[in-house]
Amino acid sequence: MTFDSLTPEDARALLEASDRDIARILGPRTGVAFVGSARMTPAQRRQLARYGDVKMFIVNPKGGDAGDIQVVPSVLDLPDEVDLVVIKVGPAATARVIEECGTRGIRQALIWTDGYTETGEEGATMERELAEIARRTGVRIIGPNTNDNAFERYPKPVNHRGGKIAMVTQSGANGRSVVEGVTMGADFHRWVTTGNEVDLEVADFIHHFAGLDEVAVIALYVEGFKSPEKLRIALDRAIRAGKPVVAIKMGATERGAKAAASHTGHLTGADAVVNGLFRQYGVVRVHDVDELLEYANLFSKLPLDAGSRCAMYTISGGTAALMAEHADVSGLAMPENPPALREAIYQHIPRNVSVVNPVDNGGVFVMTNPPETRQAVIDLIVSNPEVDLVLFGMNAAYGPLSDRMAEDILAVAPSCEKPIIGIWTSIITDTQGYRDLVASGVPFFRSFGKCMRALGARKRYIERRARYQRADTPVRPLSEASRAALARGGVLGAAEAAELLYSAGITLAGEKLVQTPDEAATAAEAMGFPVVLKLMSPDIPHKTDKGLVKLGVGSADEVRAVAADLLARGRQYAGGGTIDGVLVQEQIPQGVEMIVGLTQDPQFGPSLTIGAGGIHAEVMQDAATAPLPVTEDDVREMIATLRLAPLLDGVRGAKPADREAFVRLALAVGELGRSCKGALAELDLNPVVVLPDRAVAVDALVVGAGGDAPALSAAAE
Repeated sequence: MTFDSLTPEDARALLEASDRDIARILGPRTGVAFVGSARMTPAQRRQLARYGDVKMFIVNPKGGDAGDIQVVPSVLDLPDEVDLVVIKVGPAATARVIEECGTRGIRQALIWTDGYTETGEEGATMERELAEIARRTGVRIIGPNTNDNAFERYPKPVNHRGGKIAMVTQSGANGRSVVEGVTMGADFHRWVTTGNEVDLEVADFIHHFAGLDEVAVIALYVEGFKSPEKLRIALDRAIRAGKPVVAIKMGATERGAKAAASHTGHLTGADAVVNGLFRQYGVVRVHDVDELLEYANLFSKLPLDAGSRCAMYTISGGTAALMAEHADVSGLAMPENPPALREAIYQHIPRNVSVVNPVDNGGVFVMTNPPETRQAVIDLIVSNPEVDLVLFGMNAAYGPLSDRMAEDILAVAPSCEKPIIGIWTSIITDTQGYRDLVASGVPFFRSFGKCMRALGARKRYIERRARYQRADTPVRPLSEASRAALARGGVLGAAEAAELLYSAGITLAGEKLVQTPDEAATAAEAMGFPVVLKLMSPDIPHKTDKGLVKLGVGSADEVRAVAADLLARGRQYAGGGTIDGVLVQEQIPQGVEMIVGLTQDPQFGPSLTIGAGGIHAEVMQDAATAPLPVTEDDVREMIATLRLAPLLDGVRGAKPADREAFVRLALAVGELGRSCKGALAELDLNPVVVLPDRAVAVDALVVGAGGDAPALSAAAE
């Protein structure tokens, strides 16, 4: 079995086994053996403390003196108490060490060694050998090309409230600055660096940490995912358990090498599919390590049942305006303080400042009043029943102001009935105010914009989780004719494409394929004028670009003339290729033009794209993509992300389009993609015209993957 061929059942079984094995690797142990040099620097000796109070050994065939640590010549000579082996030998020797671990009955290993796939084909061959030995012997491996961060423990911050952060990275360097967040009050459960993932991978650790009560949030830094099926199941477990996943995902680039026949293929980049997957499972995507730390810290400390309506408290009108603007951009509500509450606040604060929300205390108030008066104002702000969170904005490390604002946070945070969030924008941290802010245990940010973006992301996560549902549904089988057509590969003919789409329940414009101008005129008269004429050829995918589509043909004589012209010019374009004939199609009234399509992502498989259609599809680049399967909620959310989405609601007197019909059509396309699986290379419905009473696919391009494509779905077999 390869990872690419995992069924959901296989993936679940592997994840459950990994849960047990990870618990053993990260849990209490009795002995650790280090395979490599017997010489240790003082710094290396200090680092041994992270493994706990256990018996330690060194494996080195040349022997040596390691002081109080016993040196043995082989893994086979290790005593029974050893349950973890840490390997620091060259890549050519590592496989033999894992083999010996299996023979000795040691089932847990961490491989520091690098020099594998990242170095070229020779290294990749050694890595494949290592993976095969691990599977055969049952030795569970973290690495190779990693370190022992997984065994590091972090001090519990003062006054910490909430849960812990579990972090998984494929890079050691880019995780260190995040765990240094303990100095700003972040609380970490573990930080695991997975390296090349010859065995245990990111998905295994997401799944494991999502099952731990003490973990509140999972932070990721990843460059790629190894098993999409395991990843989906792990993310499903996390969102159901209320464990937000905050992720940096590298690789936000287009797949430039893809030679796509369809508009959809050009619209769908590798990163678009990842964004769609993250949207499906509520993953909060960030783009730098400071965001990873501060977002994760926020999620770990704020309970998910706390709302997102913000009260804001600061020392200047300018700061209040900046906070409010960022909140508006991030979609955060700022309920006004009612008149009676404002009057109560004005009993303490000068009336020349605004206390509507944000509350501006003017600065002088903080410097000239005792703690009990300052805290009385905070109590009043908190008392507004329309707010859920209180944000303190501190934009400069000016002692009389920032120190006292932070002093107030430290005083009120333990008993405040609503969560407090701090914003400290100064680069100066060597002040009593900053120390008090950290000691208060509240989450805080180093910029107003980042704070509001994080709160906006938290709001969307809570909303997404509230309506989250994923269920396994049966896959509709394809007809024998459709399977055969896709297996031939290339662009399907008009009749074959129509049969495939009709069978999936996709509404198409009324049409008839004809061979001669006279047949075209007869079909048009039966259909009713005006009509659309299209030259049909699997060898000419983009007909509009070549002038082979004619709209608004209004009489039988005009139909004959246009059909003759299309056939003649089509033969010129096709050369010796196939001409199926002329398609006579009902002319659909003007509506909102959309595109719906399917492509094959090299990692996540069939993916659905929805976007702006017609001739503007590639120009506007207004599209959303998600890997299959998609739910109705996925489709609605994809539509909502589009810039043209308001057009569906009707503008400038136009009637609202039938959004529900469009949702049904997009879902039908998604189900068709599941049925075809890898046999369908690309599908392009462009445009899909969304009218007030229906959604109709006007033009279709279907590309079969051919006989070498991955097998059809089990249901289709």
